[in-house]
Amino acid sequence: MLRRAILAGLLLCLAAPLPAGAQDALSLQELQSRYAALGGLRASFTQVTASEFADDSSQIDGTVLLSKNKYRVETPTQTVVTNGTTTWIYAPADSQVVVNDADAEASTLTPQTFLTTAPEKYDLASTRSSSRDDAPHEVLSLAAANASARFKEATLWVRRSDRIVTRLRAVDRNGSILDLRLRDIRVNPRLNENAFSFAAPEGVEVVNLRADSTE
Repeated sequence: MLRRAILAGLLLCLAAPLPAGAQDALSLQELQSRYAALGGLRASFTQVTASEFADDSSQIDGTVLLSKNKYRVETPTQTVVTNGTTTWIYAPADSQVVVNDADAEASTLTPQTFLTTAPEKYDLASTRSSSRDDAPHEVLSLAAANASARFKEATLWVRRSDRIVTRLRAVDRNGSILDLRLRDIRVNPRLNENAFSFAAPEGVEVVNLRADSTE
């Protein structure tokens, strides 16, 4: 059975600090425009998945490289890469690479799939001030506005200094909880031209699921 990646949505945005008087005016539309200005981002992350109906949880650490709708996520058990058109999912334990068309509605949540539609799918329920990693943050609590929203609720921790979301906690309609925390964030890092493509290691099975595949 092919494994499917369950990876975090990395809601990342960049802009100069806003004037103090504008701090309370932060909205999803503003975050959306900040993300559109982001050239790239590299970070380490910890993702915890749990359930509202069970006590068990799982945790995974990894790194992410992001540029617009392209990303590369690496964990000890899986590498997921997309160039915006094609997605590669490599599981070393299975000695297999699954190649598929990039899908905005797939289980892998990217900044583009969430942030570009967030103002239409979510309502801003409340905001509050907080501190994370000794940095002032604005915390935005979101609620699903309609049935098209993947999550019934979500919370974003937005760093005031540069409008980068450093933490995302979301609960889907089945009660599954995703809690993603970013650290060691580097904005606009130098990107290798091959960062968003993937070549299967020798001897690894390639499963091509793309719509135009003739294999």
